[in-house]
Amino acid sequence: MSTILVVDDEPAMVGMVGALLGEEGHQIVTAYDGEVALRRHAEERPDLVILDRKLPRMSGDDVVRGIRAVSNTPILMLTGERGSEERARLLDLGADDYLEKPFGKKELSARVRALLRRAGPAVRADATAKIGKLSVDPRTHRASVNGEALELTPTEFRLLAALASRPGEVIDRKALLRAGWPDERDPDPEWLKAHLARLRTKLIEKGAPELVNVRGVGYRLG
Repeated sequence: MSTILVVDDEPAMVGMVGALLGEEGHQIVTAYDGEVALRRHAEERPDLVILDRKLPRMSGDDVVRGIRAVSNTPILMLTGERGSEERARLLDLGADDYLEKPFGKKELSARVRALLRRAGPAVRADATAKIGKLSVDPRTHRASVNGEALELTPTEFRLLAALASRPGEVIDRKALLRAGWPDERDPDPEWLKAHLARLRTKLIEKGAPELVNVRGVGYRLG
């Protein structure tokens, strides 16, 4: 049984999608705005997210960016717009697939099965990331270097997990702000600087991979 997060501001749509997938044996988690969607994703760690593009409080686009900052959870976007440009835009955002509204139940079921099949049991939002001597496990909220635990605050851990999910890649500051403070509408960039400075010191002390500031862009680990 897979856990699927269904996000749409229309209760009827959430009810229809949830009922259909629930009948197929999936566990359904729901959200009706973007901010709650990110919180539910962090709390429930679903196997798949079905996400409407137009949401209150935070757009579907921003939700995709927030999820991608911390995990590779498969995302199926729902959109009312059509055409190749819309498809390219959604895929560039980080969505794995998309459906144009209105869509049929059989097509939705087929897309869900395909995404879960491609993800497979080994590709999970809560998978442990390993970079050299560093290990980061979102399931236990534990990070360690050569088996020795890193003492991190919850925010430091969220930042480290976001960086460790994409080793060697530069993650921009906005993505890190969303990862570190998922419940804040407009987190202060100065918070990021201070927390990353402390995180860098802790990593250096343990001999972990280096946290690098790429000037004007963001940060990368390793």
